Amino acid sequence: MVKLKFFLNSFFLLFAGVVFSQVNHPLQMGIGVVNITTDTSTVLDPLHVKGIVFKQGAEQFALVECDIISIPNDIVSIRKKAAQTIGIPYNNITVSATHNHMAGSYKDISLAIVEALSKAKADLKPVTLRSGVGQQFNVSFNRRYFMKDGSVVFNPMFLNPEIVRPAGTIDPDVGLVMFYNATTNKPVSALTNFAMHLDVVKEYGSVYQNTGAGSRNSVSADYPYWLEENFRKDYGKDFTSIFLTGCCGNINHWDFSKPGPQSGHKTKSKEIGDSLYSSIKRELPKLKAENANLGSRYKIVNVPLQAYTEADLNWARNLDKKSLSSRSEEPNDRKKFLDDVRRRRYMALESYKREGKGNTVALDVQVFRLTDNTAIVTLPGEMFVEFGMNIKNNSPFENTIVVEMSNNSIAYVPTKKAFLQGGYEVENSRIAAGGGEMLANAAIQMLNELKVGINN
Repeated sequence: MVKLKFFLNSFFLLFAGVVFSQVNHPLQMGIGVVNITTDTSTVLDPLHVKGIVFKQGAEQFALVECDIISIPNDIVSIRKKAAQTIGIPYNNITVSATHNHMAGSYKDISLAIVEALSKAKADLKPVTLRSGVGQQFNVSFNRRYFMKDGSVVFNPMFLNPEIVRPAGTIDPDVGLVMFYNATTNKPVSALTNFAMHLDVVKEYGSVYQNTGAGSRNSVSADYPYWLEENFRKDYGKDFTSIFLTGCCGNINHWDFSKPGPQSGHKTKSKEIGDSLYSSIKRELPKLKAENANLGSRYKIVNVPLQAYTEADLNWARNLDKKSLSSRSEEPNDRKKFLDDVRRRRYMALESYKREGKGNTVALDVQVFRLTDNTAIVTLPGEMFVEFGMNIKNNSPFENTIVVEMSNNSIAYVPTKKAFLQGGYEVENSRIAAGGGEMLANAAIQMLNELKVGINN
């Protein structure tokens, strides 16, 4: 018994020493920004890749935000190159797309990611942080609706008399982490997280949109641009706003109980950016200083892919492409659009099979701890809003930021319930029902590990 007590006392002293050695180091943060806008575009506002590196003692990790619609296919090699360049483990680097539908053309994204992280690593400076969660209920809407015929339809369009009610909820949380220069206490950067598609600027068919910006050659970072403009009005032109898109596979900005078009650059997009900033300003006085305690977890989840038959594949191969449409918002084109979505799903699944990936796809889930109260979760694909809310509701951290479209653009990740209901997002999903729940459970498990093992 004496030996056991001696062992336990020694263990806890050692454990406490590790905790002390970690949190006793100052938090350092560096930011690198690269403009990826091309000269051939009509620029409504510029596109960027923004890298942020955190370091505390021996612990380091990095986040990258890209103002583009999806993650590049060669993201594995890009992250490995970045890891070699900046000396941060591959598993501690995450690259996220804001899922911006107005990215248009842009410069080489792989070079920009490595450059942004290199700049961030060279920019490391001591900072302090505060975090909180604002609320914004008035700008986002669940885009899946129960219709009078019993179906579930996405984007049924404005003032449709066949709409019964939304098929799901929204997530009103505006997650916020503010960073301050450790010497001057001046605000230098913010991480903001909100769950809503970045598809506000883009205009659609002439039936609904007769005015506003959004031609194919125009580019914009959408409402996060206006959010940063608001920050800079208050804190100066050098302030960097990094927007991390929340789980919004079934969430957009359209209120179908009102007339359209509800889009545009200096109109609707600016209105949403201003509204989010108002939510942030209400929260700022409540923020409290937190002690940094960096930690991270990483897991690969092998998620089952959807099944398909040889008949499905033959149907896809023999489909007359001239009969298809990309105009998802035009009622007369909806069936032709969904046929094209289904065709691309079967072809993608066949591609996985040819590549020898079998019936599952390996997807990354990462969790980063900033403080004992604040953590960040990154997930692949267009996650349904329910997953983000479930993770936050079951997280042991008071403030949990959940980010989609990270490290893999696996298309939509619907809930089991949504798979039963069907609809566009299900047709456009590569994974099988239950895959999203596997990813969310992995995130919750790692959050609990980081909370219990608070030092590692």
